[in-house]
Amino acid sequence: MQKFLIAIILVLIIFKFTEEKIYIAVETGNSTEIITSVAAVKGTPLVINFIHSVQKTPVIEELEFDGENFILLRTKYKSQGVGLPFMESDGKFYRDGDWFIMDDMNRRFKNLQLRTGVGTNLTVTLNGQEFKLYEKFPAGTKILIDVK
Repeated sequence: MQKFLIAIILVLIIFKFTEEKIYIAVETGNSTEIITSVAAVKGTPLVINFIHSVQKTPVIEELEFDGENFILLRTKYKSQGVGLPFMESDGKFYRDGDWFIMDDMNRRFKNLQLRTGVGTNLTVTLNGQEFKLYEKFPAGTKILIDVK
């Protein structure tokens, strides 16, 4: 019985330390620095906010982790133009006040690679915790969002 309890405890310890995590990391040169991580739980929300480099207006991308991938649910933006979704095949398009919204996009991503930019104010919110990456890292810094 004692050996059985020890085996269960060891399995629980191994499970605890091998639990998958969603993390945000910064890649600089040859090193990667993890900014934050949370348990990789199905339904974990992820929001990316930035100022579009051409239109100079805000863009909000809302994603959710489905247990394997990040799913782009919707994109909200204040002016139409280059690089923003608009086709019927992209999802359900509508307007809500000043915002153009492309909903039901359902695009899947194994990981996300972003870069800070001049005046883009890149901000990532993971599971309710906001990270103003543009305040901490210079333009051109590679930001990784992945599960390990």
